[in-house]
Amino acid sequence: MEVAGALSIFQRSQSLYNVRYTKYLGDGDSKAFTSIVEIKVYGDHCSVEKLECIGYVMKIMGTRLRRLKTKMRGQKLSDGKPLCGRNILTEAEIDRLQAYYCLAIRRNLSSVKDMQQAILAIFLHKLSTDEKPQHGFCPSDTDTWCKFKKAELLGETYHHKNSLPVDVVEAMRPVFRDLANPELLKKCLHGGTQNPNESVNNVIWSRVPKKTFVQLVLSLGTYDAVSSFNVRNVSKLEILRKMCIEPGDYTVQAMKCLDKQRLLRAKYSCLQKTKEVRKEKRLKRKKKDDEILKNADHLEYGAGMF
Repeated sequence: MEVAGALSIFQRSQSLYNVRYTKYLGDGDSKAFTSIVEIKVYGDHCSVEKLECIGYVMKIMGTRLRRLKTKMRGQKLSDGKPLCGRNILTEAEIDRLQAYYCLAIRRNLSSVKDMQQAILAIFLHKLSTDEKPQHGFCPSDTDTWCKFKKAELLGETYHHKNSLPVDVVEAMRPVFRDLANPELLKKCLHGGTQNPNESVNNVIWSRVPKKTFVQLVLSLGTYDAVSSFNVRNVSKLEILRKMCIEPGDYTVQAMKCLDKQRLLRAKYSCLQKTKEVRKEKRLKRKKKDDEILKNADHLEYGAGMF
């Protein structure tokens, strides 16, 4: 459905709007872009450029680290310790690295080189020890996130508190190298994400069942979702009037009430306290998963074990 929808949007752009879409912002989960390129919707003389969703690229970091963790489960590093376990490469630590990687991209949208240096700074910062500090790429301004640089500016001595052993960081080197590839980062210079599209999709799928396809239901659900997303629920009142149905007072009040509730929910979700609660719940869930994985060898029953 996604492929067909993307093709339809590109194929009708000239006839409807007399424009050509030369950039495609998406992720790697869909074959839509591949189909657009293969079909050559605008002929041989106009190509479509792929832009990566920053949110998706950020998730690649987490996915790659989790794959590494799964691949090396049970294996020992050169220091004799496993890659994963308590206080090593936990889910919470992966989340942090993923967030740092995203910030490295977002804060350096003007230059691929700056992005690379910021990503390398994360890796070398994690690799640093008291004996071998490697903070050359860490920012050295007054509001730097690097505590070593901050201590240096204040003329103080800093002692490294390594959250990850050196061998664990070294095991992550190929992941950081691949995700600092200039070709990948070049597609992130736009700084955009698919979040607006995902928001619209969420509104659509809340009205239309994903698993059951009915053309009329899908069309009506999409029309309702788009009108509500763009003009709020009060748009339904105008639709009724277009159908020569004058909405009553209760209907008008109900639509306004729904819009008010939607705004209140959005404001509540944006509160710092709410964000912290969500983050805390997520970390607790990650820690619980880590404990389960840590004791996996001792489990007598589990999905897929037999």
